Amino acid sequence: MTTLADIQTTLSRELRDISFATFSTAELADWINRGIDSIADVYPKETTDYSITIAASVFTYAPTTSLSRIYRVDVHNSSGSYLGIIPKGIGDGRDSGWEWHAGILWLPPNYPVATGNKLRVFGYARYIQLSATTSTTEMDQSAINAVIAFATSEAMYALANDRAKFQQWQATPGNSDVSLLGIASTGRDAERRWRREQTRMRRMRKLG
Repeated sequence: MTTLADIQTTLSRELRDISFATFSTAELADWINRGIDSIADVYPKETTDYSITIAASVFTYAPTTSLSRIYRVDVHNSSGSYLGIIPKGIGDGRDSGWEWHAGILWLPPNYPVATGNKLRVFGYARYIQLSATTSTTEMDQSAINAVIAFATSEAMYALANDRAKFQQWQATPGNSDVSLLGIASTGRDAERRWRREQTRMRRMRKLG
């Protein structure tokens, strides 16, 4: 699994700052986590939740999985055998089907789901933020590459707008021949690269 430290190392190479002399690991972590949040908008994690057991006279449930959107709700009996689906609400009252609101699954009160049955919920979630260098990401390599593109764009913006940081970066061997104007141009290229990654990674979500 890829850790935050692995992504920081890759990003430091991208920024030509492999010794972290200009950009601290904390700065890189901030940009990486912002990138993780951004990529989830166009390339969310596909996931399921199987934690809900139907209780008598209870019609609202909070899945233990941190879902951001759901598109299907299956019903299983207490032994795990598949029974069918609960239809999705169409906005025609509570009995038209299930609804997802404020992280809560609302079931139609007059739909026949027996007490003890279990629900398997299909949907999407955001990726976890990486709080420690040893934290491992749930993202695949394509998403990691997109996050690096985002973080590079942010770092180039910071470099172009902080003269002290730019001078420190320029002192690193191999960077001395780069001008501030060149950094600004590189920053624009990095932003365009991030936009291309957003387009490449965008996925159609299932609606149910």
